Amino acid sequence: MKNPAQDQLRVGVFGGSGYIGAELLRYLSAHPSVSISWVTAHSRAGRGIADVLPNLRGAVSGNFISQAEGEDGSSGVDVVFTALPHNESQDLVPKLVEANPELRLVDMAGDFRTNDPAGYEKYYGCEHTATDWLPRFVYGFTELQRDKLRGARLVANPGCFATGMLLALAPLAAAGRLQGDVCLLGLTGSSGSGNKPKQTTHHPERFSNVRSYKPLAHQHLLEVESFLGTISGEDFSLQFVPQSGPFVRGIFTTVFTPGVGAGELAKIYAEAYGAESLVEVIEGSPDLRWVQGSARSWVGVGGEGDNGVVFTVIDNLGKGAASQGVQNMNLMCGLDETEGLRAAGGFV
Repeated sequence: MKNPAQDQLRVGVFGGSGYIGAELLRYLSAHPSVSISWVTAHSRAGRGIADVLPNLRGAVSGNFISQAEGEDGSSGVDVVFTALPHNESQDLVPKLVEANPELRLVDMAGDFRTNDPAGYEKYYGCEHTATDWLPRFVYGFTELQRDKLRGARLVANPGCFATGMLLALAPLAAAGRLQGDVCLLGLTGSSGSGNKPKQTTHHPERFSNVRSYKPLAHQHLLEVESFLGTISGEDFSLQFVPQSGPFVRGIFTTVFTPGVGAGELAKIYAEAYGAESLVEVIEGSPDLRWVQGSARSWVGVGGEGDNGVVFTVIDNLGKGAASQGVQNMNLMCGLDETEGLRAAGGFV
């Protein structure tokens, strides 16, 4: 681990051996104001972090510890990230915060993203066991939640598809241009399914192939519709079809905007994101490779006449998970929002 300095944030990570946890460690290890105190991994406890994640050799030292050891060590850190499977953090979070009231926590799973236990049970297949904690969390879609995130103690990091959708939909909602049936497509890489092998992520099944899954019923619709409802008074319905693509990292989202042409779209997104450090707006389609391995997002607009289309590209493990978590931590702790997130991704 890094040697803690007096002015550094002491950070602990629950679930550091999964794809999101590993990406958190990559960003945190390069963060100038962070010292990584400990990292848990249920099935890897006692093993060297760099032995399990060789890309972190020379950046993160020490061994993974058990979850019980992490719970005991939470009193000695300033910030905790919980990068556990869905349905698990709702059991852990209350114990951590009740034992350490000053702790700041960013949950990376879907457990606390909406104050809707019935919706949670519908989409995640599990009764929520900590419903009184749901309203205590700030939803961490950073670009539209800064005022609430500054000084917050409990943040629910958005899902990857949700982030790609909200980058396109939230400015439309704020401009009063999100109405009726809104049709979206989202193409994601195989890392979005986690690091446990499945047939649908098996290389021969995924390579050179595209398929749709959970059409009109993806769990991230719950948080997207809930958040958009807080900024729009219009009636709308999201018709979202997720697709799996033959690549590892990234999400390419397409939103159709009948009645809202390219010229109006350009003005809406220039106003929404023109001052952003980590979001770029262009005419036409961005490339997915521009964001892979980075914290950046791109929004593209196009169309014909009064009918428009919006494209967003994010790295599902970056802005769709780890880098947005770090972005939110920075705001929670009074740091520059982009600290530790300015490095460029690769181009090829």
